[in-house]
Amino acid sequence: MFHSIGALVSGPKTSWATLIVWVAMAIILSVSLPAAGDQKQNNAVNLHKDSPSLQAARVMEKYFPGESGLPALVVWHRPDGLNEQDFRLMAEISQQLKEKPLKGQKSLLSLHQFPPLALKQMVSEDDSTLVQPIIFDESMEPEQLKKSLHALQDRIKKASGTDPFTTAMDAPDKLSLRISGPAGIAVDATDLFLNADFVLLIATVLLVLVVLLLIYRSPLLAIIPLIGVGFAYAVTSPLLGWMAKKGWIVVDSQSLAIMTVLLFGAGTDYCLFFITRFRQELMRDSNRFHALRRTFREASGAIAMSGFTVMLALLALLVAKYGAYERFAVPFSLSILIMMLASLTLVPALLAIIGRVAFFPFIPRTPEEEQRRAVEKGKDYKPKKARRTLSAAVGQLVVTKPRRVVIACTITLGLLAAFASQITFTYDLLSSFPKDMPSREGFERIAESYSPGELAPVSVIVKNGPDLSKLWRNTLR
Repeated sequence: MFHSIGALVSGPKTSWATLIVWVAMAIILSVSLPAAGDQKQNNAVNLHKDSPSLQAARVMEKYFPGESGLPALVVWHRPDGLNEQDFRLMAEISQQLKEKPLKGQKSLLSLHQFPPLALKQMVSEDDSTLVQPIIFDESMEPEQLKKSLHALQDRIKKASGTDPFTTAMDAPDKLSLRISGPAGIAVDATDLFLNADFVLLIATVLLVLVVLLLIYRSPLLAIIPLIGVGFAYAVTSPLLGWMAKKGWIVVDSQSLAIMTVLLFGAGTDYCLFFITRFRQELMRDSNRFHALRRTFREASGAIAMSGFTVMLALLALLVAKYGAYERFAVPFSLSILIMMLASLTLVPALLAIIGRVAFFPFIPRTPEEEQRRAVEKGKDYKPKKARRTLSAAVGQLVVTKPRRVVIACTITLGLLAAFASQITFTYDLLSSFPKDMPSREGFERIAESYSPGELAPVSVIVKNGPDLSKLWRNTLR
């Protein structure tokens, strides 16, 4: 089968036909189907409906109805203690929000209606911090939420005559504000990854290009794998966008960003294997089409089996219970499949069209061709001595002493795997964000000024009914 496919895509005329098919397929799919980036849904639910915390939330909503939504926590902080001027500013902003709500605002704590004594009781024990919650519609998109929070900042800046959002939180005798909570964290995280896809793409392309140039020392040959990756992405993206539009899958920024890196990793890996074998065959056969067919026969099986193995392994993510991981399954596996097909069809077609020139300036030739070139230039022909490379030495060792290699690898990998027991897990997601991110600064200030659980207590829900074994617990309110 592989021999037939190789002959089909690497012939003098069929190679051009293969290239035209890929170009047409990429153009048609890109024009007729939506791009995956246009169908991103970054606020998809990560937990299944039968998760204990979601079951508890439904019970709370049914028996204890109240205002629910996405809270933004406005953290008011003055290291030397909040003063009367700060309280007046809080009341003014609270009244503005009551009279002219922000877009998507559902409810807020009306500080302007609190007596001075009651307001001061809400301050932390060290008198430095007060948290003002504002509830937004939980269905708001991050971009809409960002506009509302920016509008809130503008109101506070105008009312205070300063910019407390840029004031350092440890600045003595100065008021500083930060917006934290789920709403603030969502907006900051969106800004943090706003251009992540583009930056990641550019960084990956440059890194892969530099590595390929160092390996091949041939500019044209280094670009061929990138062309294969580009076409694979051009086909994968609209297919994912179409499936997302149909509601069959959900794609988000995280899965698309990782998918891009995965395409480059798999694409360059498969191309390296194929091109290296092609170079060896070109040093044995003067006909590039014959050399390409033998290359395909020898290398295609390993590439195909590698691609199918990775694809099936990634499809196993479909059974993951956590939504963010489950959403990886289809984009990752589909991208690997298409990249494998591109490596077995488009890349050989490009090599057939370009030929030996792709290896310029270090063009591989047969001994007869080298001798003929030497005669034409009036030079004496000296056969090249076979070089003993590291890969050849490793291969020889594996073939001649397989048992020793297996034992040595097992011991080495076993020792390294033993360190896995030292892994520590954390649920502090904010610790992975930059320390100067506003929502993280605000959250850390809340943690330092208030006792644990005071602002976000854990609710244990017990439902009395025919089945007393149903226990809903651990829902964060």
